[in-house]
Amino acid sequence: MEAIDTLIQDRHLEMIKAAIPYLDNSRQKNMAMLVKFMELQRTMALFQNPGNDLKMCSEEEKEDPVQMLSAIREYCTDKEKEMIDNIINFVQMFSTYGTLFSAT
Repeated sequence: MEAIDTLIQDRHLEMIKAAIPYLDNSRQKNMAMLVKFMELQRTMALFQNPGNDLKMCSEEEKEDPVQMLSAIREYCTDKEKEMIDNIINFVQMFSTYGTLFSAT
C-alpha cells in the first residue's frame, strides 16, 4: 500500500472491499462506488489543512528525481523498468560529471 493509501484507508474500508466479490452485480457496483467516494472524501480532508502534504523524504532529497523514479519503478513492466534504469543511469552520470568538473 502506498503512503497516501495508508492515510486514507482504515480497516472498515478494507472490510467493505473484501465483501464486494460476495455481493451480486448491482450491489458490487454500488459498494465499489461507495468505497471510492469515501476514499475521495478522506483524500480531500487530508489536504484540507495546510502542512498535511506527503513527506517521503527530507527537504534535501525532495527534489531528487532518482528517488522518485525508484519509487515508480516498483510498479513498472520489465520494459518500463529498463527505461527507468537507463534514465537513472543517465541522471547519475551527469551528476558525477558535474561533480568532477565543478571541483576544478
